[in-house]
Amino acid sequence: MKRRNVLAILGSVPLAAGFGAPTRAQDAYPAKPVKILVPFGPGGSTDIISRLVGKQLEIVTGKPFVVENKPGATGMIGTAQVKNAPADGYTLLLGSTSTLAANPSLYKQMTYDPSDFTTVAVNGAVGNFMLVNKDAPYRTVKEFVAFAKASKEPLFSGYGNASSRVPSALFEVTSRVKFEEVAYRDAVASIQDLAAGRVHAVFPDQVVGESYVRSGFVRALAVTSAERSALFPEVEAIAETYPGYNIIAFSCFSVRKETPVEIKQRLNRLIMEALYEPTVLERVKQLGFLPPPRDWDIAKCDAFVVREREDWTKYIKLAKIEPQ
Repeated sequence: MKRRNVLAILGSVPLAAGFGAPTRAQDAYPAKPVKILVPFGPGGSTDIISRLVGKQLEIVTGKPFVVENKPGATGMIGTAQVKNAPADGYTLLLGSTSTLAANPSLYKQMTYDPSDFTTVAVNGAVGNFMLVNKDAPYRTVKEFVAFAKASKEPLFSGYGNASSRVPSALFEVTSRVKFEEVAYRDAVASIQDLAAGRVHAVFPDQVVGESYVRSGFVRALAVTSAERSALFPEVEAIAETYPGYNIIAFSCFSVRKETPVEIKQRLNRLIMEALYEPTVLERVKQLGFLPPPRDWDIAKCDAFVVREREDWTKYIKLAKIEPQ
């Protein structure tokens, strides 16, 4: 995804007021270990970024930032655990597209409401891959669509969470290709079945899919962002065939909304500065993410997530996915 495209997405959030003067509570935070709860399994983009940032926060504050993975129910199990934790800033949610943007439109019953949280920092945004089997006869999106429409056998699309399901469903609506959906415990399992020939396409985030693409285990047919990824310039964007198709995923840090304002402000500055530490920033960019401007405050970070939730509500309705 080209820098100008992501900056356009991230930069369209309205300006907000400044931070105000530090307080004693803000200066004292953190006074003990902090838990970063990742509501997905290890190895995904949210997990990797949480560990990168957590390690830098440990260096800066001298206190442990412990990452804990609590996968299940497309992130709802872990997210609900943060909702039920004390609102003291010592349990952080590694939020994502699934948990804070897509899930409310995908499920009739939720164990939390996105408005239960305040997003204190946005880590960045990235497009998804459209992956196919490495030996598949199609090399372009147009060839895939032609193959699918000519096939007398059903085509299967695998997904591990909402952020990989919705791009697939929207591709169906846009291209008029019919998929049979197959749910997996995570994106890695869906990629493994893709390589084994059990499904025809999967749409994981680029962080999860990168190693499989670079090793030749599977092939990247396209990306879901409006423009090509800077890391994979040879891979076409779906929008080149279907203008207007554009879905990105994001990662963020959130806390319970009742958390004291001074602690939220402290977290905002700690995390945004951690993201721009040169070694962290380089690694985050290598993963395909582009962080928002360093000076983003809480209001801008929270507004970004709200807007993404509105966009994903539109995507899900357009894809005609009924809440479960």
